[in-house]
Amino acid sequence: MYKLLLILLLITVSCDKKFVAPEPDNLIEQSVMEGILYDIKLLKASKSKSYKVLKDNNVQADLYIYQKYKIDSITLRQNIEYYATESFKKSKEVEENIKAQFEANKAALEKSIADKIKTDKARDSIKKIEDSIRLPKEKFKSEIYNSLQINKQKLDSLRD
Repeated sequence: MYKLLLILLLITVSCDKKFVAPEPDNLIEQSVMEGILYDIKLLKASKSKSYKVLKDNNVQADLYIYQKYKIDSITLRQNIEYYATESFKKSKEVEENIKAQFEANKAALEKSIADKIKTDKARDSIKKIEDSIRLPKEKFKSEIYNSLQINKQKLDSLRD
């Protein structure tokens, strides 16, 4: 019974304090941190969808993040811990901003694809129109040529 009370006391005391990671020496601004987390999520998604393409192009996600943002792994880990434990509102805001960035990029890509499809359809219809004009023109030229050949043969036969 004594052990049970001791465990309950320890749980109560340990749960009483709110854990907050200490502010890192190299604190990354929230907007930059959002960019880092966005790139990490994008690279993870790319890795799960097209691992072979990343491997063939020798893309190393961790090194890419470190080089792009000029940080090291310790700084990144400390900042991720800090932003995750600083406050629920701040973490929620960061996640919502990242989600909004994904949605904006998705909308831009969908618009780009729709525009490409539209221009491809327009290009195809112009090609069809050009072909429909060219074919009768070529047919007309061949008919004139045949007619001239027939007339030339008649003229040659009259000369003889």
